[in-house]
Amino acid sequence: MSRCYMMPNVRGSRLMNDGLTRKDVERMVGGTVAEFPRVECRTCDCFQGFLTQLEIDAAEDVSDVTCPHKVAKDEMHGCLGCDPCPPGAAFAEYLKKRRE
Repeated sequence: MSRCYMMPNVRGSRLMNDGLTRKDVERMVGGTVAEFPRVECRTCDCFQGFLTQLEIDAAEDVSDVTCPHKVAKDEMHGCLGCDPCPPGAAFAEYLKKRRE
């Protein structure tokens, strides 16, 4: 089992007023994982970046939701260019919505 690399608690950088709820994070992570077409999606920096952003934007500590999916930096790989890329699409959609 890999060690969980969590972001420090940096709530000040959130663009959303109230932050994400635990249920929001569970829904987004679960929905994204369910759409993985390849096992490599788990270690893709698209998904790992999404997890980190959700931790930053959450109103509470959601590490119990994100940590089971996080991997060490040396286990990550860049985007493979899959089309579609469920983790990349979920991350992009999330970033778009949080700016609205």
